[in-house]
Amino acid sequence: MGELHKPQVAILASGGGTTAEAFILATVSKRADLEVPLVISNNPDAGVFGRVKFLNKAHRLGAETLYISGRQYPLRRGEEATRGQTPWESEKICEALAARGIDHVALMGYMKIVTGDLLDEYGFQPVYDSIYQGRMSNTHPGPLPLTTDTAGVEAAKKVLAKGRKYSAHTVHLVSAGVDQGPIIAKHRVPVEPDDSPQALFARTQLVEKRELPTDIDQFLKDQAEWREQNS
Repeated sequence: MGELHKPQVAILASGGGTTAEAFILATVSKRADLEVPLVISNNPDAGVFGRVKFLNKAHRLGAETLYISGRQYPLRRGEEATRGQTPWESEKICEALAARGIDHVALMGYMKIVTGDLLDEYGFQPVYDSIYQGRMSNTHPGPLPLTTDTAGVEAAKKVLAKGRKYSAHTVHLVSAGVDQGPIIAKHRVPVEPDDSPQALFARTQLVEKRELPTDIDQFLKDQAEWREQNS
């Protein structure tokens, strides 16, 4: 009997890649029953590239890395600039995902708004009847909707400015707009007395690295069950 198919997850990241590293290590330790064959960044100097190279060597993995950005694939005649990906950039990412049989796209510190073909193919659409029709997630370092359209320490600053007792690590499906998709997992992070934004963000990151692999793993297991029931 052949080995059961493990969900193929592609990671999109823009920076150092510490969350991507923790995620891949969770697949190595079998805490998450999935595989990461592809990591894409829009930043040619992203630290995530070096981390994946090290993990490949240390654990005999075969994760591929690709640089795909709007610099390589700029706006074409008649297209208008937005905060997000260029249409051509989105197309190229979709081509790379399709060529590798990607089941789910996970944004981990990807600092671009997803648009175009990538959003159409993998994002959560308003016409969907179930969250399990979505195939792209984003990890966010704060409670939503309070910290919508913030990133990193800025999310923690907003939580503290509002006097909240808890921040959160939130995982949501990617849809049109910023941080607008359905929430699929949420983990409270208590605010400590005299907390600084940096300290609160650091603790949120620890929760993110611990919980994100199992959050996505569970979502994909539930998705497979939903598909079987609705096939």
